[in-house]
Amino acid sequence: MATIDEVAARAGVSRGTVSKVLLGGYHASARTREKVLRAAAELGYRPSLAARALSKGRTYVIGLLIPYDPDQLFADPHVLDIIRGVEAAANRHDYNILLSTAHRPNDPASAYSRVLHSRYVDGLIVHEGPNMHSITAQLATQPSPWVVSGYGLPEHDAPCVHADDTAITAQLIEHLIALGHRRIGVIAAEQRLGAFERRLAGLRQALARHGLPDDPASYAYGDMSVESGYRAAQHLMERAARPTAIWALNDRMALGALQWAREHGLRVPEDVSIAGFDDIPAAALSNPPLTTVRLPSYREGQEAADLLFRILDGEEVPSEVLVPTDVVVRASTGPAPEGGDQHH
Repeated sequence: MATIDEVAARAGVSRGTVSKVLLGGYHASARTREKVLRAAAELGYRPSLAARALSKGRTYVIGLLIPYDPDQLFADPHVLDIIRGVEAAANRHDYNILLSTAHRPNDPASAYSRVLHSRYVDGLIVHEGPNMHSITAQLATQPSPWVVSGYGLPEHDAPCVHADDTAITAQLIEHLIALGHRRIGVIAAEQRLGAFERRLAGLRQALARHGLPDDPASYAYGDMSVESGYRAAQHLMERAARPTAIWALNDRMALGALQWAREHGLRVPEDVSIAGFDDIPAAALSNPPLTTVRLPSYREGQEAADLLFRILDGEEVPSEVLVPTDVVVRASTGPAPEGGDQHH
């Protein structure tokens, strides 16, 4: 790797001039600046991150705080795509990411303490997770700006980026109702998240519009994994009046329900329709392909990072940014089986 002295020698200027030109703290003549930049490019020289940070008063690092343990994180395609989006935006701004996860499941405070105590980041992106209330006190007292990927908390006004989960879920449930389904089983989540609560609100809105009950017996609960969706589907389908359609709060649980139906001789969608939420890559590859909500996770990550960079640049930003979604109808949903349109 080339040194700053080699760049100075090639450009025919002093070492200090090279440093000041490359770090942006020196108003050189156009000719001098061109010579320095050309020499640096020819030699492949870049100033160190530490030197750039000292000259600008920034670390050029943002924290990405994910309140899941690594096993949970790397099993979730939605969160991985958010990370990819954040990384893409950070690259555009010539920033690095400091990723911090929880030490233990359901222990979000551990995900934040390491980053917050280091004071090494210019700003933070916080991905919404369970038990958010337990760490917001820490976030509120640290000096760096922060934004939320997901839903924020009422007592804090940090900008947030998310989908309109209520409206898009209502649209998906309307699709099932239009197919004649009146008994819709729901695979909900054990975790309490703003996104999940709003999806359930959308479900209830659609049911109410058609005079259908929101029956607690029609719910089963999972932990967002395929395995939990499998178990939840068994619970729902063992009811005397089994549902004609199952909707899960995420695709992985919906894929678990699909697996249960296939292993127990049920045809999808002829005997039971199944739908999910997220549109992870596996949704389009399942047998049959899964009807779901396309949530642009990559874009959510980009939008959250761009929002943070605007704050760092001193701009006024909106308190909320909505990412677009749409219902993706595939072969896993179809008309309710005969008799499935009757109340029970």
